[in-house]
Amino acid sequence: MGERSRGAVKFALWAVGLAAAGAVFFRFLLPILTPFLLAFLTAAVCAPAVELLTRRAHMRRGIASALCVLTVLASLVGFFLLVVTRVVNEAVGLARELPNLASGLTELTAKLERELQKMADSAPEAAGDYLRDALAAISRRAAELPAEISAWAVGKVSAAAAAAPETALGIATYAIGSFFISAGFEDIKSFLSRQIPERFRATAARLKEEILGSLGRWFRAEASMLGITFAELTAAFTFLRVDYAAVIALVTAVIDALPVFGTGIVLLPWAAVSLLAGETGRAAGLGITYITVTVVRSVLEPKLMGNEFGVSPAAALLAMYAGFKLLGVTGMIVFPFTLMVVSELNKKGIISLWK
Repeated sequence: MGERSRGAVKFALWAVGLAAAGAVFFRFLLPILTPFLLAFLTAAVCAPAVELLTRRAHMRRGIASALCVLTVLASLVGFFLLVVTRVVNEAVGLARELPNLASGLTELTAKLERELQKMADSAPEAAGDYLRDALAAISRRAAELPAEISAWAVGKVSAAAAAAPETALGIATYAIGSFFISAGFEDIKSFLSRQIPERFRATAARLKEEILGSLGRWFRAEASMLGITFAELTAAFTFLRVDYAAVIALVTAVIDALPVFGTGIVLLPWAAVSLLAGETGRAAGLGITYITVTVVRSVLEPKLMGNEFGVSPAAALLAMYAGFKLLGVTGMIVFPFTLMVVSELNKKGIISLWK
């Protein structure tokens, strides 16, 4: 076997091993470790302030840790309330308007059926029969859709209610764990460091630095892209006088942030329905919004993400597909990021998986 073939086999084995380890970690271990990982991250954020309070203000470490952790938690809660308040208010208003929206949707559906029926009647016989069969199937599907949506909504609400105790326990564990880990942060860091063989500590330090750096760059890029898309959509929906603009913009921006999906999955069908309903101005506005958001993303995303990590599109596509097969949509986010980190580590010489 030649050198190139051995390299390809080695790379394939590493890729399979990393994928399997990632699947096990994210499916089984991460749900258990998440509160403690978040608590450790909170303690790390608090560490400089805790050290300052203990040295300069001569506070006991436990009191300083409690003060800093409470400040961080209060800031998180305040930020959450400020950001979510408008969205929640609009969501409540949207729920109150659902009967009126359903009535309007029924009228719109009837209008669309009449237009399609006219098209079927004016079409040649074979095409007309096909359109009429399609129209009948769409009508049946539309009649079944409310019941399916209702069942889906009831299922989601039931699942959320069932998960509420577990979620509350996780939040409480995170809050209490943040205090305990912050109070003993240096001891915990020292313990973890001692578990690494001395000859690997320098490499482990570089590994941590590169992973945290990659994670920070990735998160900042994703958050920036999400914020820009949300701002564009909110401005466009407000200009088009769309009710509940912030809620719809937020949902559309989150969908756009998911791999494979994009704003087109929301805006293009919406524009088509608006056009068929005779709302040409709104349809044109939605089309222009879609083009604008797509162009802005195409220009900014490579600068924010792709160019920094140097991962080829084919490798990123492979990581997305493998992630989807193993972990679903979550894997489509986690696996490309993992590939970026591994590629960066390999490029810096911290690990050597391929040349």
